[in-house]
Amino acid sequence: MLTIGGGYAMVPSVERALLKKDLIEEEEFYDVLAITQSLPGSVIFNLSLLIGKKLKGFWGAMFASLGVMIPPFFAIIIIASLIQSYSDSIYIQKFLEGCYIATVGLTSLVFYKVIKNLNVNKINIFLFLLGVIILVFNRNLTFFIFVFLVVLNYLYEGGRIKC
Repeated sequence: MLTIGGGYAMVPSVERALLKKDLIEEEEFYDVLAITQSLPGSVIFNLSLLIGKKLKGFWGAMFASLGVMIPPFFAIIIIASLIQSYSDSIYIQKFLEGCYIATVGLTSLVFYKVIKNLNVNKINIFLFLLGVIILVFNRNLTFFIFVFLVVLNYLYEGGRIKC
């Protein structure tokens, strides 16, 4: 699988492949995607790592991660070796402009689906606004505020956390 536009541009392709083969439910996919966004590193790498582990354990995580790293690695090597020769081509420039537009569309689709699959209630909105208000007055406590709000939400939800 090879896409132009980075990790978020690959998410719809990964989602489509997993749902088509009934390997994961759509809601479960977006729960895992939400977790990957909070982890350091590439979204698509973290997504492949967590879904690979969920489906096939340690080796699933390893091979899924390699599957999203190896194709872009070789594509970048090939493109880098050809870029000087073809960078002035009007066809290449127009192709890249089209890729940019498609990437914006794919990324927008991912964000729309993430928002659509959120389970938002009044307490979530309250906790979000509380966090924003506290951070406006004191940015030094960002980590502690984050942990405090996560714990409050966990307690409110009765200890139920998906994934």
